[in-house]
Amino acid sequence: MDENNNYENHEHHHHHDCWLCNHPVFKHIITALMVFLGAYLAFYTVADWHFKRMMDPAIQMRRIERKMMHEQKQIENMYRRNMERGIRLEEQNSGYIRAEKKPDAYEIIVNLRPFDNSEKNVEVRTEDDTLTVIAAGEKETRHHEKMIKVIQQFTFDDNVDLSAITKTRKGNDYVITVPLVK
Repeated sequence: MDENNNYENHEHHHHHDCWLCNHPVFKHIITALMVFLGAYLAFYTVADWHFKRMMDPAIQMRRIERKMMHEQKQIENMYRRNMERGIRLEEQNSGYIRAEKKPDAYEIIVNLRPFDNSEKNVEVRTEDDTLTVIAAGEKETRHHEKMIKVIQQFTFDDNVDLSAITKTRKGNDYVITVPLVK
């Protein structure tokens, strides 16, 4: 039994020699420092892995490549939309003013219906070897009025006489005749 008492005293005696056991405030401070140090090291390790991964040239190249592909798709879509819009505009305007070549002259034919059916809304200008046709009018739709203005230029070679052009009305068409020089 003495041995048991001796063992208990030895363990009890060891407890009294523990400095932290006698100073619980320091025990909590050291525990808090260890938890903080562990959290800091865990954060540092994860941040270091992430930073190294971010700076990896292979990953950066893939990221740049994806961004370039995305921008290229956007440019192609924008180009396609602009082309489609231009084609629609050209189709709309082609019905307003068209040119035909006859054996002795060029005929520029302006459809007067969209321009209030009046040749007064059509202006013809000549400068050097260029003939400019400007037509304007108002078009009423169900919800609002819309202004239409079409400007089309025709550039000719030296084989035409722009000073001898004639303008006549044939039904709903306004025909501008540019004679050829022989």
